[in-house]
Amino acid sequence: MTIRRRRLRERVKRLLSEAHRLETENRERLEEARIRTEAALNLEKPDRVPVRLGLSPVWSDWYFKMRYGIRIGEYLIDPELCIEYQLRTWIDSFGDFDDDRTFVVPGQIGPLGGVVLHPSIAGCRASFPEDDFAWIDLGYRALDTEEKIDDFETPEISRAGLMPETLDMLDEMDRAIGDLIPVAIQGGDGAPLQMAAYTRGIRQLIRDMYTQPEIAHRLLDKMMDVYRAIHRFYEATWGIRYSGPDIEGYFYDNPLAYFSPPLVERFVLPRYRRYAEECGWRHWSFETQDVMDSFIELLRTVPIRNLHNLASNSDLGAFRQVLDPDNVCLHVFMAPGRLIQPQRVQGEVDRLFEQLGHRAWVLSSGVLDRAVPEASIREFLRASRSG
Repeated sequence: MTIRRRRLRERVKRLLSEAHRLETENRERLEEARIRTEAALNLEKPDRVPVRLGLSPVWSDWYFKMRYGIRIGEYLIDPELCIEYQLRTWIDSFGDFDDDRTFVVPGQIGPLGGVVLHPSIAGCRASFPEDDFAWIDLGYRALDTEEKIDDFETPEISRAGLMPETLDMLDEMDRAIGDLIPVAIQGGDGAPLQMAAYTRGIRQLIRDMYTQPEIAHRLLDKMMDVYRAIHRFYEATWGIRYSGPDIEGYFYDNPLAYFSPPLVERFVLPRYRRYAEECGWRHWSFETQDVMDSFIELLRTVPIRNLHNLASNSDLGAFRQVLDPDNVCLHVFMAPGRLIQPQRVQGEVDRLFEQLGHRAWVLSSGVLDRAVPEASIREFLRASRSG
């Protein structure tokens, strides 16, 4: 073992020891948060609405910019930075802010995947800004002709897109500290509509749906095959189950709001329903982090237990009325920009509680970035806990 590796392991051991100390000293806080959160998720009325902060190092740059001075472009590709500063972010945020998190550090850490990794497997190009999180280059369209769509075949997942680099980083992290804490890909999902929209181009796919629907159908069928192959790879490689009635299905598509409800109903939902049936899910949903008001009636037609991405600038009263409040838990996040000015936070929080009351729902700050001052974060926690 190299001196550098040995030093990394010692730092990780110290961080995990610190996490254990915090767990011990804050046992009551963690237990109260667990009870509160489980009550909301079980559609029971908790003592108050659970409140969470979006400071996860998977997407938030707040600690990297405000505390550590870490360049995100380096963090994303450096296994040692990824290991150390994921743990530091979780530990420091737990100590700094008293939200309703039910753990100090999560059960695993690892490289970023999800909404960037999945489209890259289908042929999209990812951009890695020098000091920001990776994103998909929407100017490049991998399947810009009908012939390319027809010729496209589901690739071998382990060798496609960003997966080889992700697996290399995962393997290096696992060799370094896998005996201390489990290592796995982080970062959520990238569902078939998203892969279709990014490989074809959002505008072109919408145009196809109106003028050449057979092309859109073929493309979405192929992206469903990629999605299925990704799930199978995850299960075979890491034992991450994706099927069974105890699994809650979740189709996350960033560009969903670009598509009208009739297009989603015609081209997307039938495929998602078939996949949900194939997986044997009792509950599932399709979502985006944009406003989903236009999809309320479609959401009524799927068996939702949790609606995870409901922006605070949505018509929350309509969602509460249309989606059975006794059977659906709403997870609301503060829309971007609503936490920039501390003096406006109380009014934003009051508006949410006026619409949703104190029934079973969960409130989140949304992903916090460097633009949100610490005073706003503390005011959000104060206002939300007293709501």
